[in-house]
Amino acid sequence: MRDIFLMSLDALRSHKIRTVLTLIGVIIGIGSVIIVTTAGSSVRLFIEEQWNIFNPTGMVIGIGTASDPPQISFREMGFTDHDIEEIKKLPNIKEVAPLGLLPLKGIKLREGVLKWQSKAGGTMYATTPALLDIMGMKIEEGRMFQNKKNEIVISKSMTQLFGKDKQLKVGDTVYIQRIDGKLIKTTIVGILKEGESTNVLSQLTAVSMAGPVDPYYSSYFGSNVGGIFRHITAYGILYAEATDKTHVNDAKNEILSYLNGKSDAINYKDKNSDFVVITQQYIISKVDQIMSVMSMLITSIALVSLVVGGIGIANIMFATVTERTREIGTMMAIGAKRRDILSLFLYQSSMIGLFGGILGCIIGASGGAFIIQILNQYLKEFGGTFSSGNIPLIYSTQWFLIAVFFGIMIGIAAGVLPARKAAKMDPVTALRYE
Repeated sequence: MRDIFLMSLDALRSHKIRTVLTLIGVIIGIGSVIIVTTAGSSVRLFIEEQWNIFNPTGMVIGIGTASDPPQISFREMGFTDHDIEEIKKLPNIKEVAPLGLLPLKGIKLREGVLKWQSKAGGTMYATTPALLDIMGMKIEEGRMFQNKKNEIVISKSMTQLFGKDKQLKVGDTVYIQRIDGKLIKTTIVGILKEGESTNVLSQLTAVSMAGPVDPYYSSYFGSNVGGIFRHITAYGILYAEATDKTHVNDAKNEILSYLNGKSDAINYKDKNSDFVVITQQYIISKVDQIMSVMSMLITSIALVSLVVGGIGIANIMFATVTERTREIGTMMAIGAKRRDILSLFLYQSSMIGLFGGILGCIIGASGGAFIIQILNQYLKEFGGTFSSGNIPLIYSTQWFLIAVFFGIMIGIAAGVLPARKAAKMDPVTALRYE
C-alpha cells in the first residue's frame, strides 16, 4: 500500500501542470462552498442581532391581521387597563406594559420670563416602568418616573437636545407641547443608559422620552370606544414578557385565548381585525428561513463548480490511463494484481481530491474573511443610518470537514471508471500498445 501511495504521488509530480490545472477545478468548487457558508453564517448572525428587538422572552401584542407574516395596525385601539391586569395573571406571563405613542409639536426650555428655546417635537412613550424592563433599558442617572406625576425619563442623546452648552440633566424642567398646542410642565427625573449594541429596530423604536400613562396619555389620548358616557383609556400596542424562553409559545397562546374570550378588547376592536402576538423568536425564525434559502441557493451554485472539478479529474485520469498503458502492462507482467492497478489510480484521483479540498478550505477561509471585510466597509459607508457594528467573521467548522470529505469523494468517484479500465486491461495487449 505504501508503494502504491508513493507511485501515485510520483505520477502527480511527473505531470505538474496537468495536476495543477486539475486541482484548480476542485479548489474553486471547495473554496466557493467555504466562502458562501462563511459569508452566510456571518451575515445571518449580524441580521439576527440587528432584529433583536428586546429580550428573547419579549413579545408585541396588537390588533391587525393574523397572517404570515402578521400585520399590526397602530391606529386601532382596544386594550384596556383591565386587559393588562388580566394578562399579567396568566401563568406564563412575567410582565405586561402598555405603549401609548404621543406625537409632540415641540419641546421647550424656559430661559427667562419671556425667553424660550424651542425644538421640534418627536414622539413620547406613555407607559409604565415595566416597558423599559421588557426592552432591556436601564436608568443611568436619577430614577424611574412615577405614575400620576409630571415626570419623564430621557435618553442619553436627548440630553444634548438644546446643545452641549445647555445639556439637560436630572432635575431640569422642560415643557412638552402637545399637538393641540397645550404646554405641560415636566420634570426630568432620569436618564436612560445607552445600550451596548444598536440595531435596526432599536434605532427606529428607541425610547428617547418616556413618561407615565397618567397624566400624559389618559388626559390626551383617551378613547371613547366604551360609549360617550364612558371614557376609557385604550391602547393599540402592549409589550409582554414570558417567564422564560421555553414558555414563549405557551404565553402567546394564553394571551390569544384570553383576548379572544373574556377581554374588553374583543368588544372594542373591529370585527374584521384579529389579535396579533409577535414574538422575537418568530422574527428571528423568519430571518433565519430567508438566510437559509439564500445560502442553499448560492451553495448549490458552488457545488456545480465542484462537480465540474470532478469531471476534470475523470478526464485527466482517463488520459493518464491511456498514457500509462504500457506501464500498466509491465506492472501486471511482473506480478501486479488487478486490485493493485485499481488502487493505484484510485489513490491518485483521491489525492487530487484531498489536496484540492485542503487548499480549497484555505483559500475559502481567506476569501470569506475578505468578503466580510468588504461587506463591513460597504456597511460603514452606506448602511450606518439603520445599523451599527460590524459583521462578525463566523466560520462553519462542519463545512470545512464536509468540503474535504466531499473533495475526496469527488476524486474517488471520478477515478473509478478510469481505474476499472486500467485494471481490466489484458497484459499482452497493454505491452504491445504504442
